[in-house]
Amino acid sequence: MNPLQTAILRHTTTDGLHHFDWLLASSQIVLPEARETLCWRCPRLLTAMAVREHMIVQALCKHRGLYLTLNSAHELDGGRGTVEPIARGWAQELQTEMNTAETNLAAPHTTTGKMELITPTQIIKERMFVLRFEHTPTLFVSLQGDRLTRVEHVADVNLFG
Repeated sequence: MNPLQTAILRHTTTDGLHHFDWLLASSQIVLPEARETLCWRCPRLLTAMAVREHMIVQALCKHRGLYLTLNSAHELDGGRGTVEPIARGWAQELQTEMNTAETNLAAPHTTTGKMELITPTQIIKERMFVLRFEHTPTLFVSLQGDRLTRVEHVADVNLFG
């Protein structure tokens, strides 16, 4: 899989509060006005996370591709504040597979506490990303549901050529 564009924006709302938006292109071709860019609201700066640190993120609706290439602060319409580019770079999603045919998974039922089998649709898929931003060491992150975790680097991996 080829690397995809990624960016981090600081979103300051009209009341002066802020959060960070992590953007990820959904394909190699990014059209500025197409609403195809994935986005997660992050309470803290992704590039400042320590290894094994996690944060709860919120998946947002798809954004326009132009936000991946912002060069300066941009006033949002509708009184939603401003976004300012913090970092731009490339992301690669690593393929993770779970062989459910060979693995019996069980967990306690939330009400009764009795052990029960978990069907594959009940498993929250983990997505692993390698992120490379300008002037920042390569980041390895795991996204499982709404939990984003920075993980140890993988030695001797050269995904970006």
